[in-house]
Parts: sequence; C-alpha cells; structure tokens
Amino acid sequence: MAYCNKCGKEVEEGDTFCHACGASIAAPGGAAGPEPARAPSPPLLPPGSPPAVVGTAPIPPTGSPGGESPQELAERRVRQRMELWWHLGSYIIVNIFLVIIWAITGAGYPWFIWVMIGWGIGMAFHIMHYFITIHGESRREHMVQKEMDKLQRKQGLAEEPQPPEEA
Repeated sequence: MAYCNKCGKEVEEGDTFCHACGASIAAPGGAAGPEPARAPSPPLLPPGSPPAVVGTAPIPPTGSPGGESPQELAERRVRQRMELWWHLGSYIIVNIFLVIIWAITGAGYPWFIWVMIGWGIGMAFHIMHYFITIHGESRREHMVQKEMDKLQRKQGLAEEPQPPEEA
C-alpha cells in the first residue's frame, strides 16, 4: 500500500500522482513521476481592489442581455412564452385527468389536491421566472444606471470642488 508524502492519502500502486492533492508520487526506485498539469493561480491583488475573475468571457454590451441581436432576443422571448404555455397546458390537462380518475374510483379522499399543490409550486416558479426574465431586463438596466449615478455623485462629492475656470 502506498501513501502520498504530501497529504498522507492512500494511493494505488502505479499512480504517478495523488488524486487528492495532486502531488507527484515517487515511482519504485525513488524517481518521481511527472507533475500533473495545474491551472495557473490567479494573480495577487493589493488589498481593497476588486476581485479578479480569471478565465471569464468579456462582459457583453449593455444594449441587450448576452449581446443578443433583436432577432435572437425576440426568438428567446417567444420560446420562453411557448414553454410557459406548454407547462400550463400540461398542468391543467393532467390535473383534470386526475380529478376524473378520483371521481370514477369513488370520490373518497381528494388525493389529487397534493399533486395540484406540488406541481402548482413548480408552475408558480416557472411563471415567476418568465416575468422576471422578460420584464426584469429593463428593470435591471434601470437599477444599474441608478447605481452608477449614485456612485458618480458620491465620487464627485469626495473630490475637492474645483473653482470655475475663467476665460
């Protein structure tokens, strides 16, 4: 049985590196195996600076979310609307079918209510997602603009007032 010299985890015979910590394991005879490829570590930043995000895509222009063209945005919205209608339609049809089954089998305890409630919670989240996504885009842009204005006013107050330039 072999163990990692760095973290102490058990490693299988023949492994060249530890699967827990990535350290190379000495092969029989003392030679270490090749180092596994590692992702570069993020650069160190001075205190108080915003965190760096390594390996992310650039931020799309603010004209439309995700940098979509008007055609793509319209297609996405129509697709979301159709998905919502399909979900709502299947909810109604299946629950009507369950009520019919309940009525045919003796109309005892109304067990179908639990299905309606459970699926209804999911339906409510789908409706919320739809309206937040469709109507939230412009609201989000408004909130970002308002926050930017607030920060600019705050920075303007923090700077010393400059006397007006005379011509």
